[in-house]
Amino acid sequence: MLQALRSTLTVIVLCAINGFTAVAQSDTFTSDLATADLERLYSGLQSADAGLFAETSQAVFDSAFAELKSKYAEAETVSSGDLHKDFQRFVALAKHGHTRIDGRNPFWDAHIEGDGLVFPLSIRFQQGEVIVAGVPSKTAAQPGDRIISLQGKPNPIWLAELTRNISAETPELAYSLLANTEPYFMLLEYGPMAQFSVELKRGSKVIKTEIDAIGFDQLSELVRMESGFQLNGREANMINKHVAYLRPGPFFNMEATKPGEYFSPESVAVFQEFVDTAFNDFIQKGAEHLILDLRDNPGGDNSFSDPVIAWFADEPFRFASDFRIKVSPETTASNQKRVNARQDGEGGISAKFAELFAKANNGDFVSFELPYAQPREGERFTGDIHVLVNRFSYSNAVSVAALIQDYGFGTVYGEPTRDMSTTYGAMEHFTLPHSGFLVGYPKAHIIRPNGIEESHPVTPDIAIPTPAVRGADDIVIRELLELLKK
Repeated sequence: MLQALRSTLTVIVLCAINGFTAVAQSDTFTSDLATADLERLYSGLQSADAGLFAETSQAVFDSAFAELKSKYAEAETVSSGDLHKDFQRFVALAKHGHTRIDGRNPFWDAHIEGDGLVFPLSIRFQQGEVIVAGVPSKTAAQPGDRIISLQGKPNPIWLAELTRNISAETPELAYSLLANTEPYFMLLEYGPMAQFSVELKRGSKVIKTEIDAIGFDQLSELVRMESGFQLNGREANMINKHVAYLRPGPFFNMEATKPGEYFSPESVAVFQEFVDTAFNDFIQKGAEHLILDLRDNPGGDNSFSDPVIAWFADEPFRFASDFRIKVSPETTASNQKRVNARQDGEGGISAKFAELFAKANNGDFVSFELPYAQPREGERFTGDIHVLVNRFSYSNAVSVAALIQDYGFGTVYGEPTRDMSTTYGAMEHFTLPHSGFLVGYPKAHIIRPNGIEESHPVTPDIAIPTPAVRGADDIVIRELLELLKK
């Protein structure tokens, strides 16, 4: 898989939080073991991360490392929850979504198993404002209220505290990743709380109130109350006699239950059949326009997305102009595991990586020559392509939008993505020896097709205002259809 799936986004709160894989290790660690894992964490990242100091200086990392080392030296033991939290905050300094400690913090599992209460509000962010999207019944807050402060702290303070636990390139990306995972990160930052002090603004009126925490089983009700229209799954239909609509959904097997099933050849074939059927139907019905909806799309792999683009591409294409991999013992070992796991005696792309690494020295950056995908042979869709993105378009979905924009295959609409089009990605892992924590890191600097090397999101060609809180109607689609009429 050339691009790591960013799995934090999910449609409902329960899935979002349960989507973080649980980690298994001891409840506590001695000071020496905690320090040893800290040292392995930092040395491994310096060795393998393709852009560890690209956004944050080594001096900042060194200072944070020394602070943690001193903290552990003064402690007899360190709990697994505190160690996980410390390490996640440390790696988040890199400001890369793929530099992270994978797995749920043990604090969360213990809290939920003990019927602990959780943060009761669903929140969204729009133009510097923090907006209440969903609240439990019989609560002083209402959807649409603006939060001014939380626990007596103004928004810039408590948001900075909360998002220091999230690996993200920008605050805006951290805010988008926070959506639907507020209870998890509130617990990490503030610990168990029975009530939350909130200052709200409703119109010109300021309201100071205490809001009771809720049980974990009440979160599904909260989601139903605030969710508005949904963009789940895959959909293909004609909106009218001129405009076709395709929502491909995640670029992976949504029914997968095992890691090997997400991008298996069989699942790619099933997806391609869905895509081929959709385009054949659009062509037969005379569609002149296609809306390709990549909103709320968590991404996946180009083995799924390339067959979509091939239906309307008019030249060979690839998702990156350069794929620069940092060679390291950690990446070589992780890659070799995949080579060894294949049963057909061939290593596929992992074998090609291994050949490339064998010719380089550790610490070198080597460019992997990505193959070009080809336009579809025979009949293709020749109508106009209109791509929709939003703040919840991630990973490969962002790459698809950037590819279509850069090659001139279509026009991008909506709001700027929060995830990056040029990015540090292609995640690998190494395991810390004592805690067993899985450390994720980007092995490559992935440059979007237009060659821009600075990390940046996809900016739509035509902006369509997108409300922070959704209603029952999809006003973005409505606005796009009005634009197409003109």
